[in-house]
Amino acid sequence: MSSENSSPVRFVMDERRFGLVSFPRPKGRTRIPLEPLQGALEATLGVRFEVKRERLFGPKILSFTYMGERVKIRLLETGDAQIDLATVDDDVREIILEHLRQSHDFEAN
Repeated sequence: MSSENSSPVRFVMDERRFGLVSFPRPKGRTRIPLEPLQGALEATLGVRFEVKRERLFGPKILSFTYMGERVKIRLLETGDAQIDLATVDDDVREIILEHLRQSHDFEAN
């Protein structure tokens, strides 16, 4: 994903919940489009996504593994997406957050 071809994916660090990163849906959209988010994370972190169900008839869970740590992307009913880095190793969490901050594919709010 190139920053010249599309606008950066916005992210917000939740100040009330440690390690929670939200990706708000664009204005005028009912939900965040997953392709730009997935492409930006793949390009920034060099990861590949997996889509699988945790339960037989449960919802599909989008996740990736970074430095041995599994990170799940949760899609909220509001249309936003979140990753919860609170359960991830401290060093891995800081590296992911620093990559998001420095990447041209993401924009902090």
